[in-house]
Amino acid sequence: MVLVIKKNTTAEEVRSILRKSRSSRRKKSNIASFFGKLPGIEDGLKYQKRVRNEWK
Repeated sequence: MVLVIKKNTTAEEVRSILRKSRSSRRKKSNIASFFGKLPGIEDGLKYQKRVRNEWK
């Protein structure tokens, strides 16, 4: 996001612009649900070798 503040802008106008920008920020998403191991996948090393062999 880019905020353009001109040279002759007063301090109160700058505070107002900053307040507006803070309120318009997006809500942070919770990525904690993506942590951990994936269910139903075989042993990690076997899976990795099988997938890498598909590249050949």
